Amino acid sequence: MFKDKVIIITGSVQGIGKRTAELFAERGAKVVINSRTAAKVEATVAEFTAKGHDVLGVTGDVSDFEFCLELKNQTVAKFGKVDYLINNAGLAAKGKITDTQANVYEKMYAVNVLGSLFPTMAFLPEIKKTKGGVLFISSMAGIIGLPSYSAYSGTKRSIVSLAESLKNELVDDEVYIGVNYPGFTENDAKKEILSPSGESKVMIKRDDVKVEPLDKTVNKIIRQIEKRKFRSYSSYKGRALQTMYRLFPTLSLAVLKKNRRKIMDMQ
Repeated sequence: MFKDKVIIITGSVQGIGKRTAELFAERGAKVVINSRTAAKVEATVAEFTAKGHDVLGVTGDVSDFEFCLELKNQTVAKFGKVDYLINNAGLAAKGKITDTQANVYEKMYAVNVLGSLFPTMAFLPEIKKTKGGVLFISSMAGIIGLPSYSAYSGTKRSIVSLAESLKNELVDDEVYIGVNYPGFTENDAKKEILSPSGESKVMIKRDDVKVEPLDKTVNKIIRQIEKRKFRSYSSYKGRALQTMYRLFPTLSLAVLKKNRRKIMDMQ
């Protein structure tokens, strides 16, 4: 299904983004690698090229609309078309609202929300031509707002609403729109998180919660696009949380309140 398809994955030099790009490339897709760090883009492109994959690397910030237009132009110049865009680029942050600096929220909303909206706006004219699709990577934190994760939950929930709006706007164009909810997935060793002061630090490996294997999460993403399914979850916990919150919102918030300390103490 994905042979010779052109797939752009933002934030694709590590973790979920990189592994998704790798598995698509193994299926014969032409992949576009993106990150704000040139050295990481160059290293990933070299690694993929050495394996015989057809790949383009473009360094830049997807929260900058002008860069997104350039990303689209370079993609079309090299591959001639665009089939799928996966909005994966994002930041994590933790901290109570009362302790968090305003610039942290500005950065989170720029990268996580505008960094999904702007590439979508830039690529949609090309995706309409191929009747391809756009997948937004949200999170279980985008289902219900978690204490001490207001910036992360807020941004991840925002892109769900964006996806819901687009889904119906583009029905007549036969463009696929989806949103994926990864759960707690094994971290890339270099994954970073923003502190309340805005300092970026390496995220501690999660030993306090059960994490999903990386390949399980990524294979769910690939199968979701294959089936052109609107919502998909990497674990039964995500599906259960979504169902519970939809049917019993008051009870869900009460359970969240009861477990707030455990959530706030998570690394």
